[in-house]
Amino acid sequence: MSIIDRCLELYRGENYYVSYPARPLPQDYWDLKKDPDGNVRDAASERDMRKADVRYIANYVNARAPGTVLDIGFGLGELIEQIEEKNTCFGLDPSELAIEIGRLRCDADLRLGVLEPGSFSPDSFDVVVANHVIEHVDEPVPFVDTIFEILKPGGDFVCGTPNFASAAARVFGDRFRLLHDPTHVSLFTDDSLIRLLRDKGFRIEQVDYPFFGTRFASVAAFETMVQASAEVSPAFWGSFVTVYARKPG
Repeated sequence: MSIIDRCLELYRGENYYVSYPARPLPQDYWDLKKDPDGNVRDAASERDMRKADVRYIANYVNARAPGTVLDIGFGLGELIEQIEEKNTCFGLDPSELAIEIGRLRCDADLRLGVLEPGSFSPDSFDVVVANHVIEHVDEPVPFVDTIFEILKPGGDFVCGTPNFASAAARVFGDRFRLLHDPTHVSLFTDDSLIRLLRDKGFRIEQVDYPFFGTRFASVAAFETMVQASAEVSPAFWGSFVTVYARKPG
């Protein structure tokens, strides 16, 4: 059974995610690296593009009442930069380079590390964002439990991750572009992620599939999907899901 088929089995099983073995990583995640198309990317030089990619999350946070915001895996600060000053922002990331660059860009309390029980006090945050994070976590269920604990009642968890039930995943199978990142170790479908969050006490407020209106939406992407012959799937609608989940209060 292929890894995509295993992910699709989540619909009919009791598990939330499929574990996928990690491969060797560079010393720092933000070093130069190849993307799924084989292009060498320097995230630090793509600041404006990366800010545009997460602007929809910033807009969601900024539309809320002022509060405390935690960005887990904040990258190089592209989201925190766009959070309005009415909020108090925190960031958590295991990369020393992320901390170094983030502190130059952001007015926030940035901390080196990963989220663990006891990292923050219960009921500390009005919003917790984990965008492109949960797929990197070896044990995502305790991770979600910890987020629920540190959120205030009425607080929002914004969780974005690859969707292994998407059209591109189904059509391209093992050629799905988001399958082969060596740090993707916990693979979800949109259904299994929503089910996990509900089972852990969250109420689902909104589900997005960021694509239209982004740099990824193009005629070439549609043509590649139709032909289905490329070595790697295109970025396409549904390949990435963002779930907005609220802690009842």
